[in-house]
Amino acid sequence: WYSGMRVSEVANVKAEDFDWDKGIVVVLGKGNKYRKALSGNGEVRQWFSEHDSFEISTHGIATILQKLGKETGIHCNPHSFRRGFCVHQVKSGLSTRVVQALGGWEQLTMVEHYSKSLTFDDALSIYHKVNGG
Repeated sequence: WYSGMRVSEVANVKAEDFDWDKGIVVVLGKGNKYRKALSGNGEVRQWFSEHDSFEISTHGIATILQKLGKETGIHCNPHSFRRGFCVHQVKSGLSTRVVQALGGWEQLTMVEHYSKSLTFDDALSIYHKVNGG
């Protein structure tokens, strides 16, 4: 959620990919291109202080989420977190261009598609945050 990374990026990340001082991780993204992403929170850092990688496949991640979904009644899949990252950042006041850069989307259209759920009240809240009112 925090990083907006694709499930394949998460599954393949290694401890040496992180720059904790800068708060980034370099991942092999879509199209076999390297990109920078947000490094995550303290739990991620703790994990990688004890492990070299996540050692789980994209299918394994999807299976865990499917099982948790059945147990909780909350449907989600790995991409739900990427989409949620996008919507949350836009609702928090980041511009769609900034969200595009942070999430590694080549086209702005996906960010715009995900943020269609923004309501007038969401926009008003962002307006007041930005304008101090």
